[in-house]
Amino acid sequence: MQKPFHISILCILVIGYALIFAETFLRLLAPQAIIPRHVTAAPYGIRMNVPGADYAQVTPETRVSIRINEQGLRAELSYPLEKPHGVTRVALFGDSYFMGYESDLQDSFAWQLEQALRAERCPVEVLNFAVSGFGTAEMLRTLESKGLSFTPDIVLFQWHHTDPADNLRAGLYAYQAGQLQETGAAYMPAIRTRQLLERMPLYKSVSENSHLYAATREKAATFIKHTLTGGALVNTAVTAVSKEVTMLDQPDRPDASPLDVALLTHAEQVATQNDAAFFVVDIPSFHTRTSFSSAFRLLPAQLVAQPHFISPVDSFRQAARPDTKLYWEQGHYHLTPTGNRLLAQVVADRLLARSARQLACANSQ
Repeated sequence: MQKPFHISILCILVIGYALIFAETFLRLLAPQAIIPRHVTAAPYGIRMNVPGADYAQVTPETRVSIRINEQGLRAELSYPLEKPHGVTRVALFGDSYFMGYESDLQDSFAWQLEQALRAERCPVEVLNFAVSGFGTAEMLRTLESKGLSFTPDIVLFQWHHTDPADNLRAGLYAYQAGQLQETGAAYMPAIRTRQLLERMPLYKSVSENSHLYAATREKAATFIKHTLTGGALVNTAVTAVSKEVTMLDQPDRPDASPLDVALLTHAEQVATQNDAAFFVVDIPSFHTRTSFSSAFRLLPAQLVAQPHFISPVDSFRQAARPDTKLYWEQGHYHLTPTGNRLLAQVVADRLLARSARQLACANSQ
């Protein structure tokens, strides 16, 4: 009767030894990027950052701290709903690039944009509503359900080459008979599972510290996204997939659909109807340290030719050097502090040129 018990104990010991060996091997010889994201269910049917979350992101190149305020925004403090007198509010809606993954707060795009505008004596607050993994559909719902309550004067939507697939997968909106329609659906992939796991201290510790877990998670994400779905149609029940897997050696993405164009158009209408200027910001695709391509290539040329579409790709190419990193290369390929500063300056210049009324900068008086 004891033999099965002894075999079970032996199996547990062997598995434990294998896990410890694999973890030690990775830590010493192949360090992984540990980039946890803490999201939860928002009351308006999509994901949001966990209010009050405080966690580290560690890669072979950098170690940063991510802090989320009680409103689910990446910020040190919370913001009153009522806008301070004389202040211009710039609201950002995007994914982990706008949120500033792999960057400390002071190196993030949002912070750098605020500093660039304040350097021109513009009294501004930049509110960062970005959430890792968001597509345009989730940005739009966040704008309508949460962002407008803060009375933004300028609204910035990020555009990334993963957005067409994300918008289709989310199922929040449909384009039918030439019109954008809300489907009434919610999109919170794997949130219940995530919430259950994160109640367990052991899981949270493993997810934030284990190189083996990080490697396994990224392999699983890549498999689900590229093998099972071809990068587009994912069963939302199994989609706990980060969109920030890698930007290297990506095949060209499918062109944006009428749905994507309609989402951007509707977002502009929502912003302008609420007296806010609207802009779309390109996150270029990274190929090498000196080679980038605009994600606007997926959108109709006549659309992105409009002045409220902002691309930093020319500035990136001018600044590119073999010894300069604009994107981190051993993590999830987010922008470095240098890349964030370049992007922020390009956006600030465009806002100063086209939104003088909203910004009310002293230098322009």
